[in-house]
Amino acid sequence: MPIDLSDLDASSTALIRTVDALGAEELAAPSLLPGWSRAHVVAHLALNGEALAGVMDAVLRGDAVAMYESNEQRDRDIEELAGAGQAELLDRMLSATTQFSDAALAMDDDAWDGWFCRTPGTEQVPVATVPQMRRREVEIHHADLGTVYGHVDWPQDFVIELLDVVTVDQAPSGPFTVRAEDLGRSWAVGGDGGDRGPTVTGTGADLGWWLTGRGGDGALSTDGGGLPTLGPWRRASATAARTPER
Repeated sequence: MPIDLSDLDASSTALIRTVDALGAEELAAPSLLPGWSRAHVVAHLALNGEALAGVMDAVLRGDAVAMYESNEQRDRDIEELAGAGQAELLDRMLSATTQFSDAALAMDDDAWDGWFCRTPGTEQVPVATVPQMRRREVEIHHADLGTVYGHVDWPQDFVIELLDVVTVDQAPSGPFTVRAEDLGRSWAVGGDGGDRGPTVTGTGADLGWWLTGRGGDGALSTDGGGLPTLGPWRRASATAARTPER
């Protein structure tokens, strides 16, 4: 059965509109990610789409594959593409979006049961999570561009999906609970299901922004004093727990 990519397609279309409106100087300006210009963010998104399309193509052939040769090579590729011109960046973004969609639509049910890794020798990831993974990249980094689109513009279904993932992936110093007032839902973070710790309250989008390491002071409240100390999310190191995942 073909996978439904309509939500991802809508997110990608919105991103492309934003990128298409950026001039050379705007692309060269800093993004909200430390050390990255907007061009770096766009380059990363294009290369991420190409890499995930490559994963699906390989899995469909029955081959084992990693997204990236190494973290170092990934970073070098981003730097190189970020230095390209405005037209090339947009072309690569458009091409990566098409490559991803074509690869996903070509997948059969058995292929979705496969596994891949981010870099050789790292933890195996279910291929079935790739569409959701790509949408997180698109939506989060669209907001990271720091233009007209922010995390407050995230679609509600995406916010719920993001909170479902990041509350599980977090490894905080102690358990806590997040409550999204606008969604009427709560999520437990850390712990063994017993002690739920303090509750952090805010909108779902503000909570998602904070839980991915992008700040939240002023937008969130807690009944336990200051905001809890976040642990690493996904690939981020424990020593840089508050540095946004790139």
